[in-house]
Amino acid sequence: MHAIVDTFEPADFNLYELKFLREHLKESPAVALHGGVPQHVNVDAVKPALERFRELDELSKVRNVPWVGYEPIEASIDRFIAYQDKCLAMQKFGEPRHPSQHIWDSTGSMIDQGIGSDASEKVRNELLEDGTRIPFAVKLIDSKRRSKVWGQPKTARKTADDKITHENGIVFCTICDKTITSYDVTTASSRIKNKHIKLGRDHCMASKFEEARHRAIANVPVA
Repeated sequence: MHAIVDTFEPADFNLYELKFLREHLKESPAVALHGGVPQHVNVDAVKPALERFRELDELSKVRNVPWVGYEPIEASIDRFIAYQDKCLAMQKFGEPRHPSQHIWDSTGSMIDQGIGSDASEKVRNELLEDGTRIPFAVKLIDSKRRSKVWGQPKTARKTADDKITHENGIVFCTICDKTITSYDVTTASSRIKNKHIKLGRDHCMASKFEEARHRAIANVPVA
């Protein structure tokens, strides 16, 4: 039995099971398994997955649990099956059956089970021609999705509106909606004015609130 908790890994299933999941992905387990399953499909493999998907889908609607949705799972299955078909086709020309389980050195020599390659029992990554490895796994809980209740801005502000203004001696941040510093424009020398302009830039560099927006004003990317 496969323990599907927070990550869906296509390599945990055989191709028959993946095609079955793809066809019945959005159905309840009772509906999907009604009348039995096709040959080579293990009920103990697909049932927990279908149950977890349906559970997260319901929780997302009722409790706002940030589940990733069906589309990334569908895409992962499609990509995995297509990759397996490609590997089978290339095997006829002498290529390894599971190329992601190997690495190639600078001379082009293949190394079996080299550092960074997939373990022998699972194909976890799609290996591209340039050597890039793209994981098939899908995290079912989207922890970066913004809450619909907490942490929401009161109003959306376009990036173009973000600026540090210098009007009448007041250095003002539109992102924070507050005055950073001020000076008397009637008596301030150029050195004083430049000092306060620098304070505005320093504010953008030091702020921990909306870091990306503040750094964009200073033309410095967030590390």
